[in-house]
Amino acid sequence: MLTRRQFTQFTFAAGAASLAAAPSAWSAATGLKGSTLTLGYQKTGIPLVARQLKVFEKRFEPLGIRIEWAEFASGLNLLQAMDTGDVAFGNAGNVGCIFLQASGGRVAYVAAQPSTPRSEGILVKEDSPIRSIADLQGRRIGYAKGSSSHNLVAAALERQGLDIKAVTSIDLGAADAAFAFDGGDIDAWAIWDPYFTIARRRNRTRVIAWQGDVLEDSASFLLANTGFAKAWPAHVKALVEGSAEAGRWARANPAEVAKSVAAATGMPLDVVTEVNANAGFDVVPLSNAILASQQRTADRLFKLGVLPKSVAVREAVWDDADRG
Repeated sequence: MLTRRQFTQFTFAAGAASLAAAPSAWSAATGLKGSTLTLGYQKTGIPLVARQLKVFEKRFEPLGIRIEWAEFASGLNLLQAMDTGDVAFGNAGNVGCIFLQASGGRVAYVAAQPSTPRSEGILVKEDSPIRSIADLQGRRIGYAKGSSSHNLVAAALERQGLDIKAVTSIDLGAADAAFAFDGGDIDAWAIWDPYFTIARRRNRTRVIAWQGDVLEDSASFLLANTGFAKAWPAHVKALVEGSAEAGRWARANPAEVAKSVAAATGMPLDVVTEVNANAGFDVVPLSNAILASQQRTADRLFKLGVLPKSVAVREAVWDDADRG
C-alpha cells in the first residue's frame, strides 16, 4: 500500500540538412543553438527511452550536432519551452497541445502516439451503487479542470445525452483527488496513468468508463518548435524516425523500460510494469482520424468554457508531416 507521501512524490506536477546554412539568429529561437540541439523529455515514455539508448546522438553527432536533453515535470512545461525556442522537439498530451495553440504558441504537430484503451478511465469504489455513466447524475466526480480527464468525463456524458452540469464536478489535482477518493469525499474519479493504476491498487474499484470506449482515435503527439520545423525539415524527420526506433525497442524490451522508468520516478517496479503494459509506444503519421479526434477535443473544451478561444487543429500541423 502506498502512503500519501509516496503517492505525492510520484506526481510529475497535466534530419540531415547542413548546419552551416542555418542563420544563428534564427536558430537561437528554435531550440537549435549553434551546434547544440535541445530536446525535451519527461521521466517516462519514448523520449526517455531514446535518451537512454542515445538514439538521437547516433543520428546527429556525425553531422556535428550535439544533443542536449532538458527534463520537464509536465507536458505543459515542455510545450512552453518549445514555444519559446528553448527546446526544439518533444512530446505532450492532446489537451496541452490545444491550450498552447489557443494561446498562439509556436509549436507544430509532427507525428502521433495513439492512446491506448486502458491508460485512463473513470473509477468508482467496488461497493458503489454507480454502475454506469448515467448513474453519475447528481454525483460528485473529481478530475483536474482543463485536463484530459475533464475531456473524458464530458465525452462520456455526451454519449448518454447528458451535459457535464448533470454531475457535481470537483476540481482536484491527482494527489488530492486520490485521497478524496480514498476517503469517500468524491463518488467517482476520472484519472490517467500512473495514478489510474495506483488507485486501482489502493482500493477495490470498478471502471465505469475506459478511455478507449469513449474517445476514438485519441493520441498524444510528437511536436516541434515551428521555426525549427520550417528551417530544418530533415532534422525533424530524423527525430520522428528516431522516436519510432525507440518505440520499437520499448515494445520489444518491456522489462528494461520498466526498470528505467522505476529508477527515474521512484515508483515501485511492479506498478511501472503494469502502467507500461497499458501504455503505447507506437509512432504513427498524423492521420485524418487522429486529427479529427483532436479537433473534437478542442471543440469540446471550448464548449466547456475552459479553452479561451476556438482553434483549428490543422493550422498547427507541420506542412511536411506524413498523413496516414
